[in-house]
Amino acid sequence: MLEVAEGSIRAYFLFDVADTIDLTRMSALGGENRAPASLPLRAPASTSSLQFPVPPLVANLPQTEFEEQSCDVRLKFYDYGVVSLRLTFNATGSWNDLVVLAERARTEPVAHFAESTVTRICDEYADAFDERHAALIEDYLMVEIERFTEPADAETLLDDHSAALAGLLLGERKPLAAAEVEEALRVRFSYHEDDLTIVQWDTAFVYDRRENARAIGEILEFANSQLLELRTYDALLDRELDAIYKLQPGGGARTLRGRREAEEQAATLRYLIVDVLELIDRSSNALKVVGDAYYARIYRAAAKRLGLADWQRQIDTKLASVREMYRFFSDQARSRRDEFLEVIVIALIAIEVVIGILTLLHL
Repeated sequence: MLEVAEGSIRAYFLFDVADTIDLTRMSALGGENRAPASLPLRAPASTSSLQFPVPPLVANLPQTEFEEQSCDVRLKFYDYGVVSLRLTFNATGSWNDLVVLAERARTEPVAHFAESTVTRICDEYADAFDERHAALIEDYLMVEIERFTEPADAETLLDDHSAALAGLLLGERKPLAAAEVEEALRVRFSYHEDDLTIVQWDTAFVYDRRENARAIGEILEFANSQLLELRTYDALLDRELDAIYKLQPGGGARTLRGRREAEEQAATLRYLIVDVLELIDRSSNALKVVGDAYYARIYRAAAKRLGLADWQRQIDTKLASVREMYRFFSDQARSRRDEFLEVIVIALIAIEVVIGILTLLHL
């Protein structure tokens, strides 16, 4: 069996907590440990290959322990309202030790620590969070191996240890079917002969040099932040559509009050459409992969595994429904305004007729 000489387990917990985060107001957090996040690149890659137009902020917190296993704690704040907490456990020893450590990183106490820590930080820096809301959560696990005790290349890992790799990725101890092993390892990448990255929907295995593994970890973390944002927008649209369907459009008397209600409903929907599109655009463009085809492939694979395109299509469908309702309420408000003006004109004409009749009677 494989034995790990140097590696780590990185457990990511991402929380969508607000519409936006004012990163300048987080300046007191972490002191000297706070810094704009950056992505390290492979030596051949251009320094502009991976860019954050608005770099997230990173703060290192004191180490913590779980079952006498210490781990590093790092927070990252994205300006589009996502806070990511990463716990890093050093991994050495046998493959079984690695599996046990990965299982420990998935336990409830670890998740509870992550949630309570992020909640505490958000409470302490509440003025930095705009439109704070109940947190939506995503988690992701990355098994990062820098070196085995015995040299191993990608081909050896896939040929001789495929079942062990699949079990690690899926969190399974029992032997897996051959088809399941093949599916678990299907989305994989190698830049050199001695590195291997395998992407699953909630776990990744990265066997690479530390600086390269860090870049891959940042990309996977960002992809999960996008998934979290899309889930947030989807839930928001669900709530708004439920509220719209309860409005019983078209009901109510054709009165001034009814016209104002229709106008207010149209204005609310217009704001919702603009708000969702703006937030989606901000999160979608938060990371630019412009020159490194290898990293771009990993990002696209992660996005596909996480189903980002499916979530986006679902949101587009719901936005189309909201637009239809917006047009309906706009037309309804316009119709009621026209009817109100017609009533005013008829009333004025009636008044003029009455005045004319009264004038003739007095003559």
